[in-house]
Amino acid sequence: MSTFLREPLDPQTGLSAETQYQASLGDDGLFTQTSMKKIMLKQVAAFSALASWQVATSVFASPSGVTPPSAAPSSSTPALAKLDQFVKKLTRDGQFSGVVLVSRDGMVLHERAYGHRAERLPGKVSTTTRFNLASAGKMFTSVAILQHVASGRISLDTTIGEVLTDFPNKRFAEEVTIRHLLTHTGGAGGIDLFGVENAANRERVSTVEQSVALHANRDPAFEPGSKQEYGNYGYVVLGRIVEVLSSTSFDAYIAKNIFARAGMIETAALNCKELPPDVARGYVTINKMRRSNCETQPRRGFPAGGQISSARDMLRFVTALQGGELLPRQIFAEATRTQREFMGLGFFATGYGPGIPETEFRWGHAGSSDGICTDVRTYPATKETVIVLTNRDAPVCFAVSNAAHEAAK
Repeated sequence: MSTFLREPLDPQTGLSAETQYQASLGDDGLFTQTSMKKIMLKQVAAFSALASWQVATSVFASPSGVTPPSAAPSSSTPALAKLDQFVKKLTRDGQFSGVVLVSRDGMVLHERAYGHRAERLPGKVSTTTRFNLASAGKMFTSVAILQHVASGRISLDTTIGEVLTDFPNKRFAEEVTIRHLLTHTGGAGGIDLFGVENAANRERVSTVEQSVALHANRDPAFEPGSKQEYGNYGYVVLGRIVEVLSSTSFDAYIAKNIFARAGMIETAALNCKELPPDVARGYVTINKMRRSNCETQPRRGFPAGGQISSARDMLRFVTALQGGELLPRQIFAEATRTQREFMGLGFFATGYGPGIPETEFRWGHAGSSDGICTDVRTYPATKETVIVLTNRDAPVCFAVSNAAHEAAK
């Protein structure tokens, strides 16, 4: 339903409700008050820098003064050049390392790499460096499910039990629908695969079916459809549905029906402990020591996210969606229309409400976890796509995305 309007900026934080939501994702991608307080402290530096950059950049006062992107090469417009300086400062201050890509109508306006692929190790980030997508990978699961909706195999109102006929929790099986899971309104909750405390689960779980079994006896956390709470487990269930309907593994399905069709040759689910050199490493502090984030993350990408990709590949994904190569246009339009609060059908669809210009509405998905912050967003009104991939903690990628949008719109 499109009647759920975006809240105005919070007078105390100066952030939208959705930005506060993104910035307060816990290690398992779930909102907690504790993580909100922790992350809000980190926001001060990044968003203060953004505010200073906005004041210094003339594009905010006079958008019409910006050189059209077609008239100048990457970053030669005043606004994009100042965006570059803003991100370089974040990098010098140790807050950012990653890739920033801005495009409009398929033309790349700005593509820059910053910082190092790993802490205290040689090797700088390049524009081809790959990053963990975290929850931005949920878009692949959404597309896979919607492809089956398009084929008529299921509908948005198909219940989980109609496909997973042996699902143990009968209330979940009979009351929760595909639509509920796509919009985080089914009460599915999180999954115990994140954090040092769930290391044993990560060691014994290696398939989507085994991941589903972790919480298959759990009731929905609330009456399905009555509220919205972001979580990871529902997307794992969706991934299992893809496997049952296609009679193949989730990884094999998205590799053939999404990555190959979109020309995404740099995207895959890789073992966190066996990453090739071109993949950036993320880190986490454990017992006051910096350690690989493999110690707190699922071993590899799965239906709730965590695939490895590059900025260019994610642009190929966006382009394929827009061109109708992955989904029928009518279904894609519905998927990127706001269904409830910040969600479409598996995509963020946000940036709207009383007094908010049409240019601020966007669709896409973000992700954050230990040593990971990703943001993939497209603004239909301005036809721009912003992609920010980093191996640093949230919320820095969101600040960079906001700045990139202001520079490009």
